Amino acid sequence: MVFSKSLTAEEFNPEIIMNSGQVFRMKKETAGADGMPDTYSACSGDNDVYFYLNREKDTWDFACEESQWEFWCRYFDFDTDYTSYNNIIRKSNDKFLKDSLKDAFGMRILRQDLWEVFISYVISQNNNIPKIKKSIQILCDRYSDGIHFPKADVLAFIPEAELMDGTALGYRADYIKGISERVAAGMLDIEAISKLPYADAMEALLKIKGIGPKVANCIMLYGFHFMESYPIDTWMKKIISEDYKDYNTKDAYLDYINSEYPGFQGYVQQLQFYHKRKG
Repeated sequence: MVFSKSLTAEEFNPEIIMNSGQVFRMKKETAGADGMPDTYSACSGDNDVYFYLNREKDTWDFACEESQWEFWCRYFDFDTDYTSYNNIIRKSNDKFLKDSLKDAFGMRILRQDLWEVFISYVISQNNNIPKIKKSIQILCDRYSDGIHFPKADVLAFIPEAELMDGTALGYRADYIKGISERVAAGMLDIEAISKLPYADAMEALLKIKGIGPKVANCIMLYGFHFMESYPIDTWMKKIISEDYKDYNTKDAYLDYINSEYPGFQGYVQQLQFYHKRKG
């Protein structure tokens, strides 16, 4: 079934979103030719969708199962007014952030499947995006149907040596197997953690083997949708040291971010991250 949404370029740009580092299974399927639009796809958990800009109707058209449309509306966070965030940024005196907004016009923070985002960011630690995508696709090919992400009760029973073989997971296989076993046994409830207050959810994540502060912040933002989360990786450290030199410490810089952009710090981070990597 096809569902249509009227979205401006400021409200939605899949090229920006899929290259922002927050998602590993969104891609361009076909490049438009002879007047045909570019076609994109996304997979998350048990859900998959194809979408494109319908120039005749000036809408974005999304093709998915009728039962999945509610999931995809939530996934793309269509209920959030990102233009209001942009207006605050435009009024700021932060040149780097305003340049970032121009570069990353159409960014959104996705609400991804909790289980998939959990394991994806365990895979992401000390890793790069092409390798992360490859590892995730291999897991989907081997232990699911090649499209949907394998379930915890499947990964829990895969020998660690097999998980490591040809997947580029390395030491992360131990973490994935351990987390999968706990979820499959009912000892770890990711959805319940996602509903906790921010501080409690972060504390619960950091108690899980294989999850440190950076991975926890990514899960908090891209899975649990705590928009106040502000993941700091090597790129963000570079931004703080090179583009915000006036702040003598990381804590002073974070105080600035938290005070000026409350409630959408994670969105600010994504704009900055995309702009720095592109530059």
